[in-house]
Amino acid sequence: MLSLRRQADPTQEQLGERAGLGRRTIGRIENGLAPATLDQLGAIARAIGVPLWRLVRDE
Repeated sequence: MLSLRRQADPTQEQLGERAGLGRRTIGRIENGLAPATLDQLGAIARAIGVPLWRLVRDE
């Protein structure tokens, strides 16, 4: 997810605002400290303009 966010270029705070999540939540998901729900992943995918499967298969 981190590489896709960086390609889309929002900060964690901007992505959180677009996805309706907190910056801290975005950071914890990106760093593997908290699992993301399917709803959160869907919101993140929409916020950075990629299909949901891209987040799941991001390497």
